[in-house]
Amino acid sequence: MDVRFRKALGVLVVALFLAALAGTASAAETHVPKIDLPKWVIVPEDSSFSDVTLFCGLDAYDASTNTTPCYYSGTLTNATIVFNTTTGYPKLVTGKIGNAFEFKTGAGVSGSATLSSQQITIALWFKVIDDSDRNYIRLFDIGDLAIVWRSSDNKIYAQWISESGEGKAFISQSSLELGKWYFATFVLSFDTGESYIYIDADVDASTSITGGYTLTSSTFKIHPDTNGGDVIVDEVRVYDGKALSQDEVNLLYLAGRKKLSEPASFRQIFSPLIDLTRDRATFYAGLEVSTTDPSGYVPVPESAVNMSITSAEKLKSDYTNADFYYQGHYWYRADKIQFNLPIQFETIRTNGDFDDVIILDEDQKTYVYEREFKVTNPTGAKLNIVYSLDPTALGFSVLQYPQFELDGVRMVSWRPDENSSQLYLIRTDTLEPGEISTHWIRSIWTLSKEELNFPAKLEDFRNILDWQTAQKMAENAVKGKADTWVKVIKVSSNADVSNVTIYVPLKDVEDTNDVIEAVALTGSRETLQVEELEDGTIAVKVPADAFVSGEAEIKVFYNKETSWWKSILDRIMGMVKMIKSFFGFGGG
Repeated sequence: MDVRFRKALGVLVVALFLAALAGTASAAETHVPKIDLPKWVIVPEDSSFSDVTLFCGLDAYDASTNTTPCYYSGTLTNATIVFNTTTGYPKLVTGKIGNAFEFKTGAGVSGSATLSSQQITIALWFKVIDDSDRNYIRLFDIGDLAIVWRSSDNKIYAQWISESGEGKAFISQSSLELGKWYFATFVLSFDTGESYIYIDADVDASTSITGGYTLTSSTFKIHPDTNGGDVIVDEVRVYDGKALSQDEVNLLYLAGRKKLSEPASFRQIFSPLIDLTRDRATFYAGLEVSTTDPSGYVPVPESAVNMSITSAEKLKSDYTNADFYYQGHYWYRADKIQFNLPIQFETIRTNGDFDDVIILDEDQKTYVYEREFKVTNPTGAKLNIVYSLDPTALGFSVLQYPQFELDGVRMVSWRPDENSSQLYLIRTDTLEPGEISTHWIRSIWTLSKEELNFPAKLEDFRNILDWQTAQKMAENAVKGKADTWVKVIKVSSNADVSNVTIYVPLKDVEDTNDVIEAVALTGSRETLQVEELEDGTIAVKVPADAFVSGEAEIKVFYNKETSWWKSILDRIMGMVKMIKSFFGFGGG
């Protein structure tokens, strides 16, 4: 792309979006799937899990001290393991990240922790293998604020004691399966009342809770030793003073020991011209994503090309140790990355068209052009684009063209620079993150003609310089038998054509040899071609350069009477018929 053109387009985009000269296209139908994590910069959690009030990874234990490491407010603390010496539980088993603890009756983990905020989030991975020996199994408990499995219907719930001493509970909607891993998150907001249960990062239940809570102790327990059942627990988290958002819950569920840092800073450095005359095409926008977090990983769409940095480290999932991939994005450790992003364009339906050959055999013809198309933004950022249409691609002149509407709003004209011979009809639009939207363009092209037809001599024909002169001659013409006639035709259009061929049939003309001369009165004023069409009609060809401001005037000088040789032939045939009739061979 020419540098001057790109610069002009950049100025155009800024001007149009700031001044809203062309308006914003309104989609006929828009589908915007939820884009969550690709909006964020992600960082790995630090080794002391300082962003979590209580974290127990349950990856290991010290058999000599019967303890397992946990972190409380960023400080390493050892939680006590209660072993059932008869069964040997808890046992280390393969967990979601590293190891996990499997608990049975009489086995548990406990330590010191307290809560003081009205916003609490408790999250953990768990798998209930067998619950036949208990109606209820406590998965986690801190001062009787507990996460409990209910065996009767395989649901989980949070229970607590209100400030007035009343027992409260918040129960999930879904019944879960035995032997399957689940990531359960309870967000309890006693101040706002907005509380949620997430199962595998999806909202399973929501409610409004009131009345606060009271802790009966400063002890937390993972599967209290009075419990029964056969349960595996991993990655226990408690946040005091923080109600995790669904994005944060989703990140823990998908990537493990990661956290959201800050919204990714997206900056568009180039907006593409989306050519609406194409059937299917890919156009590229220039983007830059950056972060101020020195440890941050920035989101980049998988479809990005021409990345300014190709060797940046990718974020890994703690569950699989593979590159973390979600909603079409990877995350790269870089302060800033520039890239080109493909925007997919596809024509869905075309109704009507502008013919490149027109036979104007009626006083007026109307052509309606409609095109429905789809655009897709695969990124987590808003994208500014410019829909464009080159009228010459549809056969019209840049000097005059029919009006085009995009989603019912008129498109405006734009030239890359004041000296450019190029002209585009444009509309701006903003594609939301992940947006897939359909739009339509529409235009109406009308052609009409008027004709004057009167007897005249060659000298009269030469004196006709315009439509007005022809009108006066037609009014004063002697109506009667004459060998030569003049036909003056005015073709009116709401556009000037560029590569469209227009034929105007000549009534009363039976042969191309009957036309003595045909000349354009407007534009090029050239001598015109007269042709016989496939159906035998004689027509004059009106060239594009005969049109000026949507009008073309032509004059045709022709023999209306039968040519001399055809007249003689008709007389001979008449005599033949007479002779046949005289001798009784038919005819007459």
